[in-house]
Amino acid sequence: MHPSSAENLARLRHAAKRMTDWRFHCWYWGDAIAIDGLMEAHAWAPAGGGYREHVLEICRRWHSRCPPNFDDVLAPGATLIQLVMDGDLPATAAERVLDHLEGLPRAYGCVPALEPHRPSFRFGVCIDAVYHLPATYAMAARWSGDARYSEKAIRLAIECMQVLRCEAGWAQWFDPTHRRNNHVAWSRGMGWAVLGLLDLVRLLDGVGCAEVADLASLVLQRLAQTQDSDGNWRAVLDDPDAESETSTAAFYVAAALHPAARGLALPFTVLERAVGACSRALADDGTYTGVTADVLPSWDLKTYRRCPKEPSAWGQGVAVRALSALAATRSGTLK
Repeated sequence: MHPSSAENLARLRHAAKRMTDWRFHCWYWGDAIAIDGLMEAHAWAPAGGGYREHVLEICRRWHSRCPPNFDDVLAPGATLIQLVMDGDLPATAAERVLDHLEGLPRAYGCVPALEPHRPSFRFGVCIDAVYHLPATYAMAARWSGDARYSEKAIRLAIECMQVLRCEAGWAQWFDPTHRRNNHVAWSRGMGWAVLGLLDLVRLLDGVGCAEVADLASLVLQRLAQTQDSDGNWRAVLDDPDAESETSTAAFYVAAALHPAARGLALPFTVLERAVGACSRALADDGTYTGVTADVLPSWDLKTYRRCPKEPSAWGQGVAVRALSALAATRSGTLK
């Protein structure tokens, strides 16, 4: 598998350093993976690299200077709670996120409608939420010792995936006011979901997670069946009119090399092609290129087929997670 270990480490450090150009204050979709990526990359930082310190600066400023608001529910909850457990943030930082989540209306089952103040997201369930919400509750269970948080994390993940299931895979969006999902098997969304499912299994040490692990396996298998020859994926699965983009390749690498994915029978050639696609997408300055910009929920398939491409927190963050997973695998420190 290419590139070499030394080349991969250099790429990881370039990508992580580039990630520090994003200085978050209010949270938005995709910010969680940027923060998580930097926390994972910290183990591979050069002397004085300061990725964790960058995260601490952001989280402390958010907690002390950003007034509580609806966007708090998009925070990197698992990392925030870990920092509380480490003694680097006060307990009120974690409580702020959990309190906001508990105050939201439910969109389906126990799944909250996360953005009641934004028209595009007002009533429904976005597949992106599978990445950060179950992990937040799983980490809350570790912090508090309250098993109800573990149960909620598992139920939330399963109910999201149930309501988003569609013919080609899993849809981006479910809206109870339409009583259905939009049947758009958005490939990046499936990347969000599988990485969140695997994080949940790891955080709960697999306890009670058999169905979650099975769902993660199904998503990875579906992605493995639909990869293009260049190692990337179409923005929408089974849609020949949809353009290719690069973030799904990074999600696949991060997921296939995830410690919770060990033992899954995944085709090596798919992973090898995805690693190659990630390498080609990383510019000399560390920017992960070829990632589509913000994709809002829509009932019109055409809006997913061709989207602008630009640097983004989610593209950069998942690239850092993928490169960190490669570094851990090659050094034998996968844990």
